[in-house]
Amino acid sequence: MKSLLLTFLLCIVHLTVLSQKKHRLLVITGGHGFEKVPFYNMMDSLGNFSYDRIEQPKGNELIASAEVDQYDALVFYDMNDSITPAQKQAYLQLLQKGKAMVFLHHSLVSYQNWDEFQRIIGGKYYEKATMVNGVKSTYQHDVTIPVKIENPAHPMTQGLADFEIYDEVYGNFLTQPTIRPLLSTTHPGSSKYIAWTNPFGRSEVLFIQLGHGPEAFGNANYRKLLRQGIEWSIMRHR
Repeated sequence: MKSLLLTFLLCIVHLTVLSQKKHRLLVITGGHGFEKVPFYNMMDSLGNFSYDRIEQPKGNELIASAEVDQYDALVFYDMNDSITPAQKQAYLQLLQKGKAMVFLHHSLVSYQNWDEFQRIIGGKYYEKATMVNGVKSTYQHDVTIPVKIENPAHPMTQGLADFEIYDEVYGNFLTQPTIRPLLSTTHPGSSKYIAWTNPFGRSEVLFIQLGHGPEAFGNANYRKLLRQGIEWSIMRHR
């Protein structure tokens, strides 16, 4: 009886320690300017996370090294085009193993010449008009965006109702047929879906198009989406 009680108490202690342990994030930036103080204030506000900052191209160097294994999730807020064949392979290997990856806002514009990237993130922002149909993506900042919850049952959107946010929209960007929409908008300057998950390898990549500046960083709904999205991504890939 005493041994059973001791085992039970040890389990409680173990679970308590796990619940208090902060998940470790790598936040990758670079290639696009942003207001760092409000952005990192937002990251600090998210709760049960600790994080390291790194800028490109050093971010891709770390991702292609064994050091990446110490992080529970990679959060991309970069807009990068420089990547080596070995670094591309590192991304693919991580996704095949089931690494948690969260891409935000202008990360959709990254790697214009790496076709596989759009299949990873679930879409592509075209910086230049395409040869096939002449499509070029657009942007418009400092607008009020109506946000519709497309999947209220998803852990990322739990406790959230439709809302408005003062932010930046992207229009005429590609989405892959594999995406699972989470948020949409009817803003005339935006493509319909503005957040989704996308399966790739053993991972379920999360992309959130919102998040341009201080107004978005300070928006309570956006912070809740980001916190719950990162938490979901980590738990999904354990």
